[in-house]
Amino acid sequence: MGQQKGSRESLKTRSKYIDHSMRFLDWVNELGFEKTPVGRTMQFLDDTFKIRRLSLAFLFSIILSMLLFYDFDFSYTARIGDTALHDVKSPVALDVVDEVATEEKRKNAERIVPTVYDFDPATFEELYGRVYTAFRRMREEMRQVTLSKDEFVKFDQLKKLMPLRSQFENALGRSVSEQVFEWLIENRFSPRIESLAMQSLDRWSSAKIGEGMDKLINEGRREVLLREVERTGRGRELTVAIRDIKDMGHDEEFPVVKPPISKQFTSTDARLLEDFTRSLLFPNVTLNRQETETRRQRARESILPVVIVVKKGQTIVQEGSVVQPIHATVLAEIENQRSGRNRNFVALVASVMFVVMMLVFSSYLRRFTFNRVRVEGVEIVIMGVVVLIVVAMTKFFIFLTSTALSSVFGSMIPELAFVFAAPVAAAAMLVGLLITAGEVVWIFSLFISVVLGLMVDAKFSFMLVTVVGSLAAARGVFGCKARNDLYVAGLRTGLVNALMIMLVITVQHFGDESYMRQLLWTVPAGLLSGILSSLVAMMLVPLLETVFNVTTDVKLLELSNLNHPLMKEMIVKAPGTYHHSLVVGSMVEAAAEEIGANPLLAKVMSYYHDIGKTEHSQYFIENQKPGMNPHDHLSPHMSKTILIAHVKDGVELGLEYKLGKSIIDGIVQHHGTTLIAFFYNRALELQNEEHDEVSEDTFRYPGPKPQFREAALIMLADSIEAASRSLDEPTPVRLQNIVKNIIQRKFMDGQLDECNLTLKDLTHIEESFTKILLGIYHQRIDYPKRMGGGASEAPAKKVSGNVIPGPGAQKSNKT
Repeated sequence: MGQQKGSRESLKTRSKYIDHSMRFLDWVNELGFEKTPVGRTMQFLDDTFKIRRLSLAFLFSIILSMLLFYDFDFSYTARIGDTALHDVKSPVALDVVDEVATEEKRKNAERIVPTVYDFDPATFEELYGRVYTAFRRMREEMRQVTLSKDEFVKFDQLKKLMPLRSQFENALGRSVSEQVFEWLIENRFSPRIESLAMQSLDRWSSAKIGEGMDKLINEGRREVLLREVERTGRGRELTVAIRDIKDMGHDEEFPVVKPPISKQFTSTDARLLEDFTRSLLFPNVTLNRQETETRRQRARESILPVVIVVKKGQTIVQEGSVVQPIHATVLAEIENQRSGRNRNFVALVASVMFVVMMLVFSSYLRRFTFNRVRVEGVEIVIMGVVVLIVVAMTKFFIFLTSTALSSVFGSMIPELAFVFAAPVAAAAMLVGLLITAGEVVWIFSLFISVVLGLMVDAKFSFMLVTVVGSLAAARGVFGCKARNDLYVAGLRTGLVNALMIMLVITVQHFGDESYMRQLLWTVPAGLLSGILSSLVAMMLVPLLETVFNVTTDVKLLELSNLNHPLMKEMIVKAPGTYHHSLVVGSMVEAAAEEIGANPLLAKVMSYYHDIGKTEHSQYFIENQKPGMNPHDHLSPHMSKTILIAHVKDGVELGLEYKLGKSIIDGIVQHHGTTLIAFFYNRALELQNEEHDEVSEDTFRYPGPKPQFREAALIMLADSIEAASRSLDEPTPVRLQNIVKNIIQRKFMDGQLDECNLTLKDLTHIEESFTKILLGIYHQRIDYPKRMGGGASEAPAKKVSGNVIPGPGAQKSNKT
């Protein structure tokens, strides 16, 4: 019990030592912060919305956006009338609106639009009815009134009748003066007065009568647009000269019908009749202000802005020229676009967009791969670093080439040629070499295409060529067998770029004068881009491998060389393990090809999975000489400890020789949590009441279980190869049974639970392993003993009372 308690305490101490984060969380919990409302809120937000991850993603997006929209300094203070000391060229391509010329064109368009008036021919017909109704009502009122001849009494009577004035005006629809109303009362609203007014209105009704027409003449207008108003809707429109419309302000144009002056009809009556009749005058042509403004606004909007197209590198002001207002406008627009405020705001918006893209892509990856594809933290960092490097490199490349070559060739080379020549496919090549998951590379290619597209003013053609070229580049570097394959991948990417550019340029510019010139420069630029991308990838891959300790296919090719120092040391110190590793490598390589895993990674992992045995090679059966087994003199617990130690020793050697994370993961995982059955059984046999109970967990490898398919293949092949060597007669049936039984035993023991192997994959693995083993252990002729034959008939020897276990017994138990 004391030993078990001590082991538990040491295990607890070791776990604390290994995982510092858990100790930190324990310390925080002791402070009680997470038990406070703020702590619980922060913890809830982080668990629900992944605040820390979002913060890191947003920080990366901010850095990327600032790099993306950073521009090389360009400043030239120019005032109108100054003389340019040197040629001033535009550092960016932009379109500048000439506001002065545009406003002048819009004003001219407004002037052309005629003023809109509504013409209602039925105006006077309605007026006739009102006059008739008003006079009839007033005559009915006057029937009950008899005006006195006494002036004082008559004055009082008229005063009492004045309230009828409002009634009369309402019926008439017009206002009349008090004097005119008294006159009408005195004449008892005579039908004669009504008839005279009607005659005047009848004369005027045939004319087009407006108001304020002189103002239009003063504005220089000669015509107006009349819209006939009908009860059923709007009628026709016609253009009428202003002189054909009578203005109500000109009384001479509206003569009043009056009888001759007599005792019954005095001059005062004539004046009052004229005043009353003119008060009835109403324009049948009225200004439609809203329609006029609408048509003029429409005319303004129909005028396209006068745009000055400025190309990148175009000379705005030549040396010695006087700066004109338009020059100052262009320079001000350039400075406005390049101002820090605008750039920072755009960078912030772009950062949010990048975060949204990353969230959507990660959600898509989790949903449609069913967590089969796991993106490690170091892989995310690698992709972020690659994005920053390629963006900075592309930006500098475009600036350098456009600045240097445009000064020599001028406008001969299209701007797109410099963009298409940039080695943008290097990003996909690097990620394709450093990260093996095809889904991740596809999403990364889409992301980098959008990022680079924003850098060149969101040119769709560039984004389309970039995404297709990036996918071609990632496909080209998949399964590289030599470093020269990178150049082949670059050439293939260049050809794909050239083809895509030719198609895109044809769609966009076919029929233009610049079509052939665009093809002449952009298509070779695409080919050059692929080649440059391979050169950049070749240069950066070793650096990224070293910095992030990543094992790429290119590095795997170097490690597959059997002249590696570790392999040389193994063949000297542990020749049996060396031969075992080579056989396992052949088995897993064939099986990996069958199930779609990485054959090169599986083979190289097999070469190095047992390098830890070189430290104590004599304790492993494949390296022992007949009759010499050190485990005969050790306790089962010590033997188990020595066997497990080869995993730790292998990891230390892997770190020392910088084999890379993938190889080290294979070393750690190739035994999983397998039970060391042989020594566990011996411990059970030696157990007695005086000793502690033997725990099965203490005789298992610490794990973890295989986390990816290549590690699982090594686990299976390691056990199967060891068991097959223990057979005295490796017949096909025996080999098939061993392969099937070991795979089933590993499966039932749960060793394959955490990798992505399916039952179909296990069937293919079984067939592949059996095929390889049958090729290795094919039927041989048993030579005579005098020629070295008959070795298999040697009897087993006893050492210290114990039978030496067969070559596979100890091996299979330790695995």
